[in-house]
Amino acid sequence: MHLLHHDIARRFGAAFFASAVLLSGCAMGGDPPATPSSEVSAMQQRFIVRYTPGSAPERDPALVADRIAESARGAGLVDAKGMPGKVTWLRRLAVGADVVSIDPELDAAQAQQLLDALNAESDVEYAEPDSRMTIGPGPEMRMRGPAVD
Repeated sequence: MHLLHHDIARRFGAAFFASAVLLSGCAMGGDPPATPSSEVSAMQQRFIVRYTPGSAPERDPALVADRIAESARGAGLVDAKGMPGKVTWLRRLAVGADVVSIDPELDAAQAQQLLDALNAESDVEYAEPDSRMTIGPGPEMRMRGPAVD
């Protein structure tokens, strides 16, 4: 009787292990998943802006939304009333950059126009769309030394 239970457990374990190996192989291969439309929208609605150390927006996050609204206005991103979209400060990242949201969302050309205006400011280290970062293929590495055939 004891051998019967041991044999069943061994077969169940082998079947479980084989299916786990097959499933892990499926998860590693194939094309990357398609970007959901909500992420694409977020890329044109949320931005990361890093102000230089010591600048007023870097010292006081409450100033960030107003500064970005000024930049949007300066870049010509205004509605029929001459007002830029609503800029909302969301959070400060560990690296010191601020995440902001703009409502209504900008189209791709408007988003680039805003980023160009922000990056042209003297107290902005960088401005970029807030997007998901993933690990991808790196640059091709050249080998040192003589070629081996």
